[in-house]
Amino acid sequence: MAIVFFCIAIFILVILFFTYMSTLKLKDNLWFGVSLPVFALEDERLRELQISTEKRYKKYGLLSVLALIPILFLSSYLSFTLIFFYVWTCGMMLLLRIPFLKAHRAAIELKRENEWFVGEKRMVRMDTKLSLLKKKMSLSLYWYIIPALIAALSFMIPVPEDSIEILRMAGGIALGLTVFFCIIAISFNRMKPKVYTHNSETNILLNQANRRYWSFLWFGMAIINSCIAVISVYSLSLNGAASSIVWSLGVFFFSVIPVTGIFYVHNKLKQLEAALLKGDHEILYTDDDEYWINGTTYNNPNDRSVMVPKRLGIGTTINIGTKTGKSIYYGLFVFVALLLIGTGWMGVQTDFSTPTLTTDTNGRVSIEYPMYNYSFAMKDVQELTLVDSLPRGRRTNGVATDTVAIGNFKFDGFGKSKVYLVKNSPPYIVIKLSDIYVLYNNKDATETERLYAELKGW
Repeated sequence: MAIVFFCIAIFILVILFFTYMSTLKLKDNLWFGVSLPVFALEDERLRELQISTEKRYKKYGLLSVLALIPILFLSSYLSFTLIFFYVWTCGMMLLLRIPFLKAHRAAIELKRENEWFVGEKRMVRMDTKLSLLKKKMSLSLYWYIIPALIAALSFMIPVPEDSIEILRMAGGIALGLTVFFCIIAISFNRMKPKVYTHNSETNILLNQANRRYWSFLWFGMAIINSCIAVISVYSLSLNGAASSIVWSLGVFFFSVIPVTGIFYVHNKLKQLEAALLKGDHEILYTDDDEYWINGTTYNNPNDRSVMVPKRLGIGTTINIGTKTGKSIYYGLFVFVALLLIGTGWMGVQTDFSTPTLTTDTNGRVSIEYPMYNYSFAMKDVQELTLVDSLPRGRRTNGVATDTVAIGNFKFDGFGKSKVYLVKNSPPYIVIKLSDIYVLYNNKDATETERLYAELKGW
């Protein structure tokens, strides 16, 4: 588990590192998130700022990697691993932002001192012909019925009873993400068309390509997400290696395809933009630095668009100058905070909650553990044994760390099993029911033997 989180953290670090490093490159008339005139781009002070900022990025990137190493020694506790990962991610994101903020503020100061203003200031440009054609440029939202129906198929695939929760979760997430991508598509449709030049035909062509490409991407991601949900649920109906292979392929494609698609669309549109605007002497530049807080957060009450193209990086960002944008922006912070607190608390419960096995006077056995309670009658027990070792097993739904295994598993020779085990702490109680095995033990071998004798007495 620690290695998985380490790899995820490195992946996030690499993405953020190169995203921030890209701000050191001149983009149109933008440098360090600041609008600059052509004659100012050769200023030696900006070149020096570029070099010093690059050194800071490399230094902070190395510090982030070194700060991540302790997570490799926390594999015994899922909660510690989760909390460390969350704290490190937040710290890393803040740390890598420092060089950009310093460079942005330094560039802003140079711009003010030298009065380097670009084009028209405080202007929101509109091309009337372009605005009239805006709604005809994107894919119809009715197409999202298709991924919704595909996601619904995951609920119809027959799976083992102990995997019903995963089926519902996979199907629910797939439907939720379909709605999410549909909302993103709606936000893109409502964005104000971008005016590149005085030439309406060029504006129409670029905006049409932009909206079509992105609308097809969101629809494609919804389709892929729903298909992967179906594949993941289908893998539960398989056995052994086939299930693991299908599941792994699903996770791989779910991770790789969206990122690849976003970068492909972004680069394709940039190439088209460069080709169409090459040699155009009527390109429009506006100096709207004052609407971009720290160069990245858009706050323009004069612009009614909720979503606008990012100034730096790929995709869009929220206009917090609108009431809707402000609600979404701060709502996301609340959502992320609740998500992190919730998953962190689940991790703490996993590590520091102990399964308890009790019997009542009617011979009913109850095993209590957060989210994985289970009970059965002793009269339904077909076989009860105490063993010092267990066959190999794999998790289908539950928790598996270096110290515990809790939830639904499949064991060689047993099949479906409800598991409440402290690893490497024999002996283990094996209870055979008509359609499932129950495996239980306590960290204290004496307590495990006592519970076994109690059950044996029934």
